[in-house]
Amino acid sequence: MSEHVEDPKPGGRLPKARIKKTRRSWWLWLIPLGALALCVWFIYRDYIATGPAITIYFQDASGLEENNTMLNYLGTTVGQVKKLQLARDKKRVEVKARLAGSASQLARAGTAFWIVRPELKVGAISGLRTIISGEYIAVRPGNGAPTNIFMGAESEPIPEVPGSLQITLLAPELGSLQQNSAIYYRGIKVGQVLLYQLGNDAQEVKLHARIDPEYAALVRVNSKFWNAGGLDFRFGIFRGAEISAESAKTLLSGGIAFATPTDAGEPASDGKVFRLYDKPDDAWKNWMPEIKLQLPEQAPEVAQPPGMNLK
Repeated sequence: MSEHVEDPKPGGRLPKARIKKTRRSWWLWLIPLGALALCVWFIYRDYIATGPAITIYFQDASGLEENNTMLNYLGTTVGQVKKLQLARDKKRVEVKARLAGSASQLARAGTAFWIVRPELKVGAISGLRTIISGEYIAVRPGNGAPTNIFMGAESEPIPEVPGSLQITLLAPELGSLQQNSAIYYRGIKVGQVLLYQLGNDAQEVKLHARIDPEYAALVRVNSKFWNAGGLDFRFGIFRGAEISAESAKTLLSGGIAFATPTDAGEPASDGKVFRLYDKPDDAWKNWMPEIKLQLPEQAPEVAQPPGMNLK
């Protein structure tokens, strides 16, 4: 702060300004320091703390919103959609997203992305959470080379299971079967349908299925498969009417069951083709082959609380 000094007489010396510092002058430095700190924070948030930018192509991006739709993996947010636009070919939607810094390893070839929407179909209800929170993009990590371009899936991809047995079933029609329909052996789920399509001559339906590795030995070259969905109605003069179903679940969503003869043949190999029958013969359900399985170890028994007798 300067003090006013009167003009000197002609020929006199010029006065010197006297500067007086105040205790409040240091507050002025807070403004540039605050602006600098804010710039450093933005740089850290947008370029250091965040992961890479990726592009995902979907056939339909309905329900996605810029700066609102999240990418989720194992129930945790790992990214956010930043921009939506039509791809150059005008046949797909280009979804630009930014991964979180902790999720940088998801930007690898083989990583799957799909949109989770509420879905109601026979025997299954999924995506109910999205009715409240909105659609989101689910992620399943891959282990390929780093990349930032991905093709989104239309539905949740079925994960590969090393060591599983791949078979093909031929049926006159699809019926109640669908993708993910279960395959049962003695009422226990041992596999599932991966996909289905018409045969080359359009006279039958091909169902590509998978048997879990620990149960692959159950399938032999002479095994018999049948459609376990719906009701099985039989009528006899002496026994009357009989109505049965494989299970309540197959009654709604469809399913496949199979049996292996007591004199089991050679183990089936990948790509083996089987006929899918509408109904099983009575003899099939009475087959009792002895087949050794390599099952995973069972979980340890739960400790019994003191003083409680469960027997």
